[in-house]
Amino acid sequence: MEQEATTVAAGTAANIELADLIQRNVDSMAFPPSEMEAATYEEVSALPRVVVCRPSAEELLATGFVHYDCHRNCAEQAANDPDGTSRQITGWLPHGEDLILHSVAIIGNQWICLTPQLVAAPNRFEFIPDPHLEWRNADGGATRTAFRHGNEVPKALRRDPGRHIRMRGEFQALVARDIR
Repeated sequence: MEQEATTVAAGTAANIELADLIQRNVDSMAFPPSEMEAATYEEVSALPRVVVCRPSAEELLATGFVHYDCHRNCAEQAANDPDGTSRQITGWLPHGEDLILHSVAIIGNQWICLTPQLVAAPNRFEFIPDPHLEWRNADGGATRTAFRHGNEVPKALRRDPGRHIRMRGEFQALVARDIR
């Protein structure tokens, strides 16, 4: 009985974490459109793609990598690799029509995603390395921000920004209706 209660509590915690993730993702994709985003989307879409492998979430978590913190995971891998064969590569993860800012690692000559997922994800996927991205330290080095051609980049490039803005409104209406 005690083990069953522990399993239910763990499942509830995972559901809460997943619900929070969904809310953050919906909100983060509903930012106002810009000409810079549209131009960058077109430019990045034309860049070559590579195939990246992702170990299981269990393996990645056991190694100490953190859910949905790809930039930190890859930066730490590169900084702490005793052989010095790891490099962080930042680029774009195609997700439907959108491109999500993402980092992977090249370890030796292998492209590897070091970010465990809460939701099952393919163990191989396409990735667009972006040689024009650079990281700049902010807040005295406490945070890092991605820039491209001198401009801060959003966390995603959207083909149809208006769709995401409408989706956020629809999602908020669903949540409000469910709460009542």
